[in-house]
Amino acid sequence: MPPVFRGTDDKGNPIGTNVTFWKAVKAGAKDKAGKPLWYKKGIQYWDGVDATDDGVLGGYGHVSSLDARENSEFLEDVMGEHLEEARDDGQKLVSLDCGAGIGRVTGSFLIDHFDECDLVEPVAHFIGKAEETLGGESKRPDGHRCVNFFAEPLESFTPEPGRYDAVWIQWCVGHLTDEDFVAFFRRCAEGLKPGGMVFMKENNAKDGFVLDTDDSSLTRSHKYFMHLFEDQLGWEVAKHRLQKDFPKELFGVRMYALRPK
Repeated sequence: MPPVFRGTDDKGNPIGTNVTFWKAVKAGAKDKAGKPLWYKKGIQYWDGVDATDDGVLGGYGHVSSLDARENSEFLEDVMGEHLEEARDDGQKLVSLDCGAGIGRVTGSFLIDHFDECDLVEPVAHFIGKAEETLGGESKRPDGHRCVNFFAEPLESFTPEPGRYDAVWIQWCVGHLTDEDFVAFFRRCAEGLKPGGMVFMKENNAKDGFVLDTDDSSLTRSHKYFMHLFEDQLGWEVAKHRLQKDFPKELFGVRMYALRPK
């Protein structure tokens, strides 16, 4: 019997289980393309947000340097040796930044570790800002550069097969239904090179899940994520770690390093 997770909305009202919640979303109103309005409401929210660090981080732009530091440490702990060996063999290292927003994660740490970075983001003015800031010829001494800027939602995006050493997914999967979450991660696995890994960094609810009624997203608990990774995907969670030193009023934030089987 698969585990069941109970949720509340952001005002503390109970909203049933993950099973009943996603069934209601799927059975509810659709847009012209036949997708649940759940996705349209999320895009509408972010369409009204400034394309700045403070905008994409909900007024907490000051945590960006802490975020980048721990992201870099986590990547090095998990994949540093593999990436160094690949570079010594003359391989070009490539990353994919999913839900990339304005390119904050790529610009603050991914581009330091990878020769090429691709970004995918559904909000038009965010990905436009990312391309404006990070696109064009590289001016970096190491020659690292951003190559592709995909303006596409994650629930339909398919990575190029075998292109990526690392896929980094941060603060965006709350917008994916469980079904689309699993399908998206499976497509990400197809985009990996041999030995490549998928990384996810997300808010963790203490229990079950919490619905954000403003931006149409779900904050899942650590146990909920582990169910998706291990039971639904059948993947190995190679390592996970809590982010340190974020403001205490925020959700806990956890990094996951995932190895598809």
